[in-house]
Amino acid sequence: MNDKVLWQLLDTIRGTGAAPSNALSLVLQLLCWWKLSKELVLPEHLHFEALCEQSTSAQLEALRSAQQYTRHPFLDEGAWQGLHGASDLSALIQKIRLLGTQGLIDTLLLDDAAHWSIESRGESVSYSPSLCELMVSLAHVDQTQKIYIPWETSGQLAARVARTGANLWVESQVPHTCAQMLNLVGGTNWELHVTDPVKSPRAIKQGKLVQFDTAMCFPPMGVKYPNEICNDDLWERFTEKTQVGNVLQIRHLLAQTQGLVVMTVQGSVLFGKGVERQLREDLVSLGHVRAVIALPGGLCSGTSIPVSILVLDGKSRSQSIRFVNANHEAFKETSGKRRVDLKDIDALLQLVASEDASPFARNVAAKEIEASDYSLEASRYVQDESAQKLSNALKRYPLRKLGDFFEILRPRQHNTASEGAEVNEVLAQDIPSFGYIRSASKEALFDLQSPKADSYFIKPDDILMTFKGVVGKAGIASDVPPPGQNRWIAGQSLVVLRSRFPDQYPPKALLIFLRSAVGQGLLSQAAVGASIPSIQLSTLKNIDIPVPPLQTMHAMVQAFDNEARIEAEIESLRFQQAELTKAFWPL
Repeated sequence: MNDKVLWQLLDTIRGTGAAPSNALSLVLQLLCWWKLSKELVLPEHLHFEALCEQSTSAQLEALRSAQQYTRHPFLDEGAWQGLHGASDLSALIQKIRLLGTQGLIDTLLLDDAAHWSIESRGESVSYSPSLCELMVSLAHVDQTQKIYIPWETSGQLAARVARTGANLWVESQVPHTCAQMLNLVGGTNWELHVTDPVKSPRAIKQGKLVQFDTAMCFPPMGVKYPNEICNDDLWERFTEKTQVGNVLQIRHLLAQTQGLVVMTVQGSVLFGKGVERQLREDLVSLGHVRAVIALPGGLCSGTSIPVSILVLDGKSRSQSIRFVNANHEAFKETSGKRRVDLKDIDALLQLVASEDASPFARNVAAKEIEASDYSLEASRYVQDESAQKLSNALKRYPLRKLGDFFEILRPRQHNTASEGAEVNEVLAQDIPSFGYIRSASKEALFDLQSPKADSYFIKPDDILMTFKGVVGKAGIASDVPPPGQNRWIAGQSLVVLRSRFPDQYPPKALLIFLRSAVGQGLLSQAAVGASIPSIQLSTLKNIDIPVPPLQTMHAMVQAFDNEARIEAEIESLRFQQAELTKAFWPL
């Protein structure tokens, strides 16, 4: 019913001079005014009832005066722009009075107002109510704790925690909606501060960072900070000297929290290279990672990219991590307006708390995570039914690392060369479904004087495979141009697999495997990234591939040779087919 009451109030404001993007803010401001008036927080001359018949300008002036009596100012002056008529808000005010006499505002919970409002714009990012409920439940909040919520925008976490009675410290760079939500909750157990805590932490006492019992947050994604943030930090929060916001945010949260940290993270935090991998190695080695929960996409407004929940513990030292895959039909449902919500949250919480393995969850030892290059992607460790079938199929033969038999060559960044030898790039579109690669369709220039230049030219029996975008499309070279002009090189989305020991593992046998359903499943499993999947070359090198007996591999080679012969015959027939009618209507 709470969302329906909000929609009625938003409908009432239509037709006034208010911009649609300001409707939610105006509704929340007037509700705060009504609530604070009823609770006698404000002087009588500033009460809602005393001014509800006055002009819009008089009401705005009263709200300005009322801010000094509140826990934190909730007035958003920008939302009042365009309201010039004396009765612009009269219909909305009368609607609030009516709902108040009916007792509906006393019980109204608007924690998720930003999420419900279809006209909310811009500064407030919102989240599925089910995701917020899950976050608070994972944090095990009780009223004896000091809770830290930085980067709050919609107020959805802050309102829920404030209602528990716990002492709450909230930080926001865009505080209007958050302030309105907290004033609606009421109470004296919360503080709201305007800051970005990475740049300028505010929870400081006697020169030291205040230590909170628990932190939870939705940190902003894709943020980069200037170098001086690390260089000038007085509290030595940042082990990694970097501009990457995700890394600095996690380091700040650990520095400010003595217990649990429950936060959402984007995919690169879990599988990225460089400084993100360095962070993961440190967290896993110290035993700070308690759980990783993969979530479906669509839980955050404005993006369908899935995020994960990362649960850290600055106190305990765990030798294993609980991985849960909630990106499954068993835990998600699509609601109206194409929104995604989580379902069966109690079962999900039980999965996180349990130590038993299931199709959706598993405890993984730190040593296994180390062997997987410190990847924290849940899908790498929690196998669904199709992944189990894949795993069973791979057990038919002994397994070895791909890098044991094949050199993995990343394409050189040659496309920016302004001079050099003329070459042709093999692109993904040049890789056929059957037979050999027969063309390199893109012209480019290549610097022959660059280090190891000759190694980048494609040689017979080189396997070329796409490793980003469309992952796993593979082909093999046969007749390639000799040294000199117009030699072939790999395009930027292709990796070259060059056999180290062709007598032990024939390239054509590997190609047969890579093109198979089992090989494609293995490559898909290794791919990371939601919007643009890719396989990191360090991961590709360490993929376990089956090693059949040589007799079996020779049979695969013969099968490929037959396939290539049939494909050549098909191409010849196609040419003949095209020539049959070509002479009748020449230009």
